[in-house]
Amino acid sequence: MWQQFKTNIKNNLFSGLLVTVPIIITIVVLRAVFRFFDNLILPLLHRYYDVNIPGLGIVVGLILIYLIGVVTKNYFGKKIVHLGESIVVKIPIAKTVYSGVKQILLTFGGHEKSSFKQVVLLEYPRKGIFSIGFLNGEVQDRIHQRTLLSILVMTSINPTSGYLILVPPEQVIFTRLNVEDAMKWIVSGGIVTPETIEQAANPYLE
Repeated sequence: MWQQFKTNIKNNLFSGLLVTVPIIITIVVLRAVFRFFDNLILPLLHRYYDVNIPGLGIVVGLILIYLIGVVTKNYFGKKIVHLGESIVVKIPIAKTVYSGVKQILLTFGGHEKSSFKQVVLLEYPRKGIFSIGFLNGEVQDRIHQRTLLSILVMTSINPTSGYLILVPPEQVIFTRLNVEDAMKWIVSGGIVTPETIEQAANPYLE
């Protein structure tokens, strides 16, 4: 009975942590973001206007971020962004942080959906072990006179790295997972796991 009591306490504590920890982290991050923009922008506003409205910094910050997004849509804005990124990626630590954060934003922002055609499973790196892959396209193998599927297998936690592999269609299992859910699964290291994996028809074998 004592063992069961300890197990119940452990399970309930873990269930409570699953609920409270994400909420606490979200609150802490949001507070940090609000304070960052307030401390950055409000002193500048106080030079010209005598205002002290909590949260005004985040509003102005969002407006500035939106305007930056508009600017980066044009030709010269893209050139400036590419130039800045080329400088950042040359800095070892900054490269890792920048690339990781950008990939996560792209993932949860939904911009990666158009990059991949479908989520697949394949036996990699050896038979009996399945990896999640993203179908990019196909290539004609003139050496063996066959079609090979171009599949990207990302590394977990750090999706900025991975392996591009070419696989015969008959060795690929197509799934009904959407790209966003699969990316969350990979980025979270398996913490955010889909309830089921349903197989879809392989269009290359029909």
